[in-house]
Amino acid sequence: MPAPYFIFEGCDGTGKTTTMHAVADRLRQKMPQFDPVLTHHPGSTPLGRYLRQLVKYPTKTDPEMTIDDLSRQVLYMVDTISYVRTVLEPNLAAGRAVMADRSSFISAIVYGLADGLDMRDVTRILELITPPKADRLYILQCPTDLGRERIKSTRGELDHYDQKSLEFAEKVSKIYAGLITTSAQQTVLVSRSVSIDNVMYVDASRPLDQVVDFIVADATSVIEDRYS
Repeated sequence: MPAPYFIFEGCDGTGKTTTMHAVADRLRQKMPQFDPVLTHHPGSTPLGRYLRQLVKYPTKTDPEMTIDDLSRQVLYMVDTISYVRTVLEPNLAAGRAVMADRSSFISAIVYGLADGLDMRDVTRILELITPPKADRLYILQCPTDLGRERIKSTRGELDHYDQKSLEFAEKVSKIYAGLITTSAQQTVLVSRSVSIDNVMYVDASRPLDQVVDFIVADATSVIEDRYS
């Protein structure tokens, strides 16, 4: 039986990376035998690290470079295919749990639609590969202005999406909020990577300890059930 697989998603500034690492640390303390692989998208493979630089900071590669919205999502999916085949599937098959800071199978829906792609384009991109299903998709949520304040205070250099307008950030937040309720087609796309019953929304505006407590309690039940 494959090991547990958890995805942490949400708007930029909701604390996905910090929360994921804190949850992993707490789970290791509770269950010393639990030693998950922590990943992030894009960038968890050698190919992904190159693509991360390209899509987030294109002008560093070439000052004249621009990447259109469809090409950007396709490049993210190239990273994801490499990740699924060389990191995710081998570790799960070997019995090692995986925690992912973003999944392109979710982010492509949200950011693709926010960028103006239609559902047909997003669907075609996501059909390139079938991923292992996650045991949980934790969607972290906080007010848009709080998320932007966190970004400004914690990131030295703003990437492509960090520099988008407040209106864009609010659009992204709205899509996350309606990820599994907006349309049947969108729900079907989400269900390719996680069962809808395993999508959990988390109030990330609360103190970090409370957010971590909530997720650890839920993740513990998943892990204990898997290995019982």
